[in-house]
This record gives sequence, C-alpha cells and structure tokens, in this order.
Amino acid sequence: MLKGHVFSKQLFENQIFALFINTFLNGENGVSDNYLNGMEITYSDSNITVASGAVCIQGRFIEEDNFTTLNAGTSNLYNKLVIEVDLDKQNTETALNQVSYKIITSGSSYPKLTQTDIVKNNAGIYQYELARFRTDMNGITDFQDMRTFLNFESIYQKIQADYKSVLEQLEEELANVENGSAYVLKKDIVVLTKNIIATPHNNTNADFDFPDGFTKSNCICISYNFRNGDDGAESYGDYELYAIQHLNIYNSGITYALQNNSDNDINATVRVVLMKIQ
Repeated sequence: MLKGHVFSKQLFENQIFALFINTFLNGENGVSDNYLNGMEITYSDSNITVASGAVCIQGRFIEEDNFTTLNAGTSNLYNKLVIEVDLDKQNTETALNQVSYKIITSGSSYPKLTQTDIVKNNAGIYQYELARFRTDMNGITDFQDMRTFLNFESIYQKIQADYKSVLEQLEEELANVENGSAYVLKKDIVVLTKNIIATPHNNTNADFDFPDGFTKSNCICISYNFRNGDDGAESYGDYELYAIQHLNIYNSGITYALQNNSDNDINATVRVVLMKIQ
C-alpha cells in the first residue's frame, strides 16, 4: 500500500522525517552549538550535569529544555555518558520513553557503544556519546567532552567542496580526453578498406593514401588483414590462395602486397587499421 508523507491530508510520519534529516546531514550526529547552552557538560565529585540544548541523533532531534544531573558513583570504572535512542520502546503523549541518558560502564576499558541502524530499520538502539570519564572513590576523573557539533555552515561548505572536487576531477578527465593522454579517441583510429583483383601467380598491391590528419610519423598500423571475396574466409597470415608479401609505410601512404597462388583472378578486400600515437 502506498503512503504519502508530504501530501495534503496525509501525516508526515516521524520515521520518514528522520530519514529526510539524516540523509540531509549525511548520517552525521551532533549538538546544535547555537541553541540554548549547547548541552554543555560539567561535573563535580560524582555528579555530572548536562545543560540545556539540542542534539540530532540519526535524524531525530532531542532537546534538553533545562538541565539533567546524573550520579556516576564511586566504583573503579570506565564510564561513558550517552543519550540512548531505543525505538523498540513506546512513547506516550506525556512521556518520551524512547530516549534517555545512560552511564554505561566497564571495569577494564571504555565500553563500546550500541549503534544499530535505526534509520533503515525504524527499530533498535543507538547510543550517542556525550562524555567519557573514569570514577573512583573520589568521584569523576579523566573527564573528556565527546560532543560533536552540527555546524550547518560547515556542512554547506563541505557539500560545496565535494561538488568543487567532483568538477575539478571531471575537468581533469576531460583535459586528458582532449589531449589524448588517457584515452584513445574514435577520431584517432581509422580503418582503411580497398577491394582489389589479384591476378594469378602475381603480386598485387593495395595502395592507401594517409587520410587527413594521419602521417607516417604520427601513427602506427595496429592491424591488417584481407578477405577472400569468393568464400568470405578471413586470413591473418598464410592462406590457401594468398601469402602476405609485405606491408610498407611510406611518407605518402601504405602499400599492402598480396600474392595469388591460384590459377584464377581473386576478388579480395584488404583492410588496414591505423592509430595515432601523438
């Protein structure tokens, strides 16, 4: 069943809006540094406080409208303060059950974050790290602020830089095409074709003039062959009726000599392929 999310009398549902924002931000998470107090983090003894502000996590905006203080305890632990988004829970009209602060801990090293693809699946848990620290009997030590920040100006600048980089790459590729350093253009390869009648037990020459733009010094012969016009057979070497005698390149053109070993005139189609090298 089709659903419309930006249509009249249709709901623009939260998971599609999150998809839109996350796509726009290229999957980046971060605190808005120009809203309220930017979720500034302070600590004293065993208490850690998150000030007012807003953060976007995987396309979903979350606001701290005042401040929140958590107690980290006095155990010897490695700690991370995170905002956890758990889409497996259900909200109510009065309670945001899908989002919470958590202090996750480990006794030996800083614990790993749980970060499932909540945008694609519209389910699962995603933890965004605000700070990390250690605790002991004296409270919080080794504090590190781990917030990242959404700076829309820098995002636009990055998009512009990426766009400029792509354009520069395309311009370089086009320049390589135009000067022939990276590609062989169709106009730099030519196929010369001539029909001849080879007389019995004689050499018969197929003479070609260089086409416009091709000279003895700026091209090479990359292929040559002949076709027996009677039976359609193609030869690249000795053949029942023909033996390749020579192919000579002169200043004015090319001569391809064939020998007819039969007792009859033979219709032949001769082809020479030239490619420019400079």
